[in-house]
Amino acid sequence: MTKLKNNYCHKKEFKEARIDIRATPTEKAQLQVKAKALGMSLGEYLITAGLNKKIANVTASDKSLYLELCRQGNDLNRLTRLHNTQAASGKDSQLHPDDRAMLEKIYNLLRQTLNQLQERKVN
Repeated sequence: MTKLKNNYCHKKEFKEARIDIRATPTEKAQLQVKAKALGMSLGEYLITAGLNKKIANVTASDKSLYLELCRQGNDLNRLTRLHNTQAASGKDSQLHPDDRAMLEKIYNLLRQTLNQLQERKVN
């Protein structure tokens, strides 16, 4: 067992069992194309689809947007910790102009992401 945060335990399962299926060459090719388009192996795709798990179609722009959001989230956490530390020590907790600009950038990126997600719902 592997010990995780918050003292929860998780037993790691290894993929030992094999599943053999028969498909026509055309079916196999179609499944491989779908799996590749989603950035998954054929096995991952079949297991995910077979267990009725949600399969997200993630594009390259989605991946880059996700990475940028992660970076911005890290920056936001850093600014929050800095602000809270300064406020707790009684120092002037006004944001530095560079930090304010970074927060505005994060806000704009989040608005852009929200707009993109809303457009996808409509389409």
